[in-house]
Amino acid sequence: MTGFSLWMGAAAFIAVSYFFGAGFPKDKIWNILLSFCLGLIWGLMAFSLLHVSWISGLVASSVMFGILTFLALFLQGTILPFTEVPAWLITWGTTMLIISNITIKSWPMFCFELLASMFMGIFVIGYASDYFNKVMFKLFPEKKPKDDDSQDHDAADKGEPGNELG
Repeated sequence: MTGFSLWMGAAAFIAVSYFFGAGFPKDKIWNILLSFCLGLIWGLMAFSLLHVSWISGLVASSVMFGILTFLALFLQGTILPFTEVPAWLITWGTTMLIISNITIKSWPMFCFELLASMFMGIFVIGYASDYFNKVMFKLFPEKKPKDDDSQDHDAADKGEPGNELG
């Protein structure tokens, strides 16, 4: 983050949060990374469409966002079944949030920085956390409680007394 803008770290954490939330699916890493790329494209499309005067209004922009969302879902359900819509939408939203709050001086550099930070979020933060977790479990294995039969017998003996008179 020191070499780039502060938003880079936020984008990395957003990406790795999705990855952990999805259950750390290592077998779908390339699907997720491709979905991040498509989300960036969707964000750039939406941003450019918002600069068209007749689309920038509330109703027209709402319809535009609805159509783009439908297209993402439709494409994922038909010709792009390998994509992950949540990753796609997260990147779309992240792109829109960033470009609506800072001035972009170089669009190619912005796209590279955003995707690089999201990819690094998964590979550096995600995989490093996974590796650290494995090391910690090797150093400090979980101890299983001893199986104590006396507790089971005590619980059975402490039942209510029965009617012993008859």
